[in-house]
Amino acid sequence: MKQYLKIFVHTEINRVNRLLEEGWELIETSKVQYPDGGEGVEYHLGLPAETRIKQLMEIIRTYEKYDFKSDLIHDFAQSKKEDLLSYTTDPELYMPETPVTRFLTLYEEAVNGKTVKYYKRKMHPFDDPALDSIDIELD
Repeated sequence: MKQYLKIFVHTEINRVNRLLEEGWELIETSKVQYPDGGEGVEYHLGLPAETRIKQLMEIIRTYEKYDFKSDLIHDFAQSKKEDLLSYTTDPELYMPETPVTRFLTLYEEAVNGKTVKYYKRKMHPFDDPALDSIDIELD
């Protein structure tokens, strides 16, 4: 059975057509008797869960396109008082789950279908002497 997140009943055909274009589905129609003796048709529409998921994924992709993903992750880590630079996806030290690593793992799984594991860095990048020897050329 199809799962609908919203159900909408309407009689105005222009509105119904617009909803159908947006991904809503026609579930059924029914006749309506108006008090003035007229007759009409009610359209029962449903918003499928798959349609809503596609819409949300489009929103997320737009956020990523404009680099809001990094802002989201940074601000979330900051709110949890966690230092993102202390994590790595390269296997280093075992690290128990934290609110931030749980969020990052959920994000990558839900949005990108990837399983990503996070580890504690052996050395924080700011403490790494090798970074002092990197020559950065500024234009």
